[in-house]
Amino acid sequence: MINTRFFLALLVAFLLSPLSANPVWAMGWLPQVFIENDSPEPALVDRATAPTTEPSRLLQLAKPVSGLTSATEGRPSFTVALLPTDPTEIFLRADTTTVTMPDGNEVVMWGFAQDSAFGAEDGEVTIPGPPLVVETDNASLTIHLDNNLPVPVSLVITGHVETGGMEPVYEENRVRAFTHETPPGNEEAVDYVWNLRKGTYVYHSGSHPQVQVQMGLYGVVARKHSPTLAYPETPAYTDEATLVFSEIDPDLHDAVATGNYGPEETVTSTIEYSPKYFLINGKPYSSEVGFDPEIALGQTGQPKLLRLVNTGFKAYQPAWLNLHMTQIAEDGNTVPYRPNRQTIDLPPMKTVDFIVTPSQAGRYPIYDRRLFLANGPGSPGGMLRYLTVVE
Repeated sequence: MINTRFFLALLVAFLLSPLSANPVWAMGWLPQVFIENDSPEPALVDRATAPTTEPSRLLQLAKPVSGLTSATEGRPSFTVALLPTDPTEIFLRADTTTVTMPDGNEVVMWGFAQDSAFGAEDGEVTIPGPPLVVETDNASLTIHLDNNLPVPVSLVITGHVETGGMEPVYEENRVRAFTHETPPGNEEAVDYVWNLRKGTYVYHSGSHPQVQVQMGLYGVVARKHSPTLAYPETPAYTDEATLVFSEIDPDLHDAVATGNYGPEETVTSTIEYSPKYFLINGKPYSSEVGFDPEIALGQTGQPKLLRLVNTGFKAYQPAWLNLHMTQIAEDGNTVPYRPNRQTIDLPPMKTVDFIVTPSQAGRYPIYDRRLFLANGPGSPGGMLRYLTVVE
């Protein structure tokens, strides 16, 4: 039997020795790697001379490659796809749009568009806002905001504090905005900067959020560990999809659009908030011709990443039939164990990430188990979609 004290003494001696600080000695079975970079040909890097300040980044996508030989006989070589290191910069514009519900009711909404540059106005206003996926090893995210709305707006990301801190905006001793605002018709971009953690989050207006978020100023932002890994310790995937749950109170939207919201107006607050339309990815389900209820999940036998996000004011409970989904994260934090689920609670501003590997092709319903499945008085409608899998 090995003497425990002796073994621990040897371990401590090793950790204190100069050898333990030498990554080349500690990883002597991997003296060389091939790195896929921006050049058309892979560059051969000697581990004895390569920078060692970020060894985990060099190996984050390592996989064996047949047919390659290293300088040391019998030792494997690896190909490594590195993520770009440039910070992410995005131009967003807050603007108005109109959406038509299945019953023909037209609802004025506020939303975000992604432009090519400040003032270009070449992006489309969407509900929810454009998905922002950061695929870089640099955590810095900068959003340059343009505001075409008649009121000040701002940007916040759930679970994050802006780089340099946040300065709330007060009005009559009450907080109106969580951070600095972008005034209407700004002639220069107003910047919002974060060090974004890996995970799935909601970005939304931090100004008068009980109104502006309901009006449509929200979207999903995610930072990946790699192109096929959501988090360092979770399974790889081949396809991904995001489902955003939200709702619309048409009376509130009409009041805001016509200037009848506020003190001494027709609608004074959101206390009597009463939504009538329930959306997935900005649209309620409809049986009318032209509506596409399907969300592609790729092929059978291949893992998929599915993000569920609630940007509404109500709590929902998505459920799915004939699929076992493995939860891997919640609010950008990996779960300590990975339960298989058929349904999950989704309170406001919650994000949940799943890995699902369908074994059979088909259409798999996903819907709100609380039965928000109507469009006003009409049914079927509301929160219903079909996840489609092909052979």
